[in-house]
Amino acid sequence: MSVGKQAGKGFISFLLRGLLEKFMGLIAMIFLARRLGPYDFGLVSITEVLLTLISVLGTTGLAEFLLAYRKDDVDEIFKAAFWFNVVITLIIFGLFLALVPVWAHYQHDPRILKIGWIVGGIFIFSQLQIIPKTWLSKNLMFDKQVKLQAPFIILVPIAKIIAVFAGLGVYSLIIPTLLIHPILTLVLYINTGIRPTLRLYIERWKEIYHFTKHLIGATIFSRITDQGDKFILAKFLGLDKLGIYNLAFQLAELFTSQIVQVANNVLSSVLPKYVDDKEKFYNYYISFLKTFSFITFPMLAMMFIAAKPIILLLYGPKWIEAVLPLKILVVVAAFKAVTSSYGSVMNTFHLNKKSFMVTAVYGPFHITASIIGSYFGVAGIASAVGLVKIIFMNWNIKQIMDAMSQKFSKWYAALTPYFFVNMMMVVLLSLALSMLQLPYKPLILIILTGVVFVLCYVALFKTVLKKELSNISFMVGAILPKASRYFNLVFGL
Repeated sequence: MSVGKQAGKGFISFLLRGLLEKFMGLIAMIFLARRLGPYDFGLVSITEVLLTLISVLGTTGLAEFLLAYRKDDVDEIFKAAFWFNVVITLIIFGLFLALVPVWAHYQHDPRILKIGWIVGGIFIFSQLQIIPKTWLSKNLMFDKQVKLQAPFIILVPIAKIIAVFAGLGVYSLIIPTLLIHPILTLVLYINTGIRPTLRLYIERWKEIYHFTKHLIGATIFSRITDQGDKFILAKFLGLDKLGIYNLAFQLAELFTSQIVQVANNVLSSVLPKYVDDKEKFYNYYISFLKTFSFITFPMLAMMFIAAKPIILLLYGPKWIEAVLPLKILVVVAAFKAVTSSYGSVMNTFHLNKKSFMVTAVYGPFHITASIIGSYFGVAGIASAVGLVKIIFMNWNIKQIMDAMSQKFSKWYAALTPYFFVNMMMVVLLSLALSMLQLPYKPLILIILTGVVFVLCYVALFKTVLKKELSNISFMVGAILPKASRYFNLVFGL
């Protein structure tokens, strides 16, 4: 099977897994959000902030290193990476537990001590899963990875629902994950055949660190900034507002985060195959990006238009404050989605140092925006941070195009039709809904928005942007020959 077909098969497999994960997560969230309050979600989030900040010192970049590794001794480097991962993970876990009491005292809630132990346990098993997951991706065994994970993707949300009805309160958000993660970890190691020996391969750790050090540096700044706005929000506005912000953030990336993760998993495995031919690399990258935009932008546009009915239908009136932040974060999510391959491209060309420089400069701007935005509430932080992110994403685009020896303007020239069509649809449909003054039934409004949007979107591409459809059809056909027939039928190609 060709690399392109393997990539396409992997994309579909990961996409289906992602959709399953998001669907099950959404079902669980509907129950959890109605039985727990914003403060409960904020409490778990602020505990995770501490762990996230500490964990960046460890295994960041390990998967990227293994995927980009091109020498023949792959088996040995995976064994070395396993022990490197174990040692660093235990050091991080110990440091985290030492700081949790201080964090609990600072946040004025002793429950953070118990939450810290649970979250720390989840972290250990999540880190141990990196090695077998990366091994499967490197060998383009995407189907197998998805089949192994699928049962657990279903079990965790169901367990959370059972836990919240059993009266476990805030612990319903994390205990089920802690109980199920060790089983998943064992299943992954058994099915990948990875058998670490007692030899630690310490002499190879320097090689691993040499590749990951710039990724670690970049991620340190990234984590400090990304978690910094949560810390600032909790400090200035309270944990209940943090809970609202988190819910809006998760909902804004409900669909795109999984598609982005899928795309990056596939691209990180496939792009190194084309690294010696920049023109071919660029053509594959931009064609993939167009197809990606064609799929993701409409979902975000529909969510922007129907933000209020979605919040009311899924979570109830007590979460109504999340509507405006959701709309703002949806716009940011659109830019984030189409620039998310930044790391995959930079890692493929071993340009980690350049990506580190961008993140280092970005950090102070992000923190400053968070502080200023906090004076204007949850929507203020979302707006201020979102603006800074979009500005710096353009720097990411410039570096991506430079790596492929292409002009910056070509990126926007390629994607302008997708931005324009969706922006126009948002404006027109929003005006139409406000003028019609329909009865406020959330479910009806969501369905109506979706149906009208899809029909208009298809019509616009069929009449005005048929050339773009031909390019997308070619990409779909190259990766998924069976799906291209249905695509061509819908769009009259």
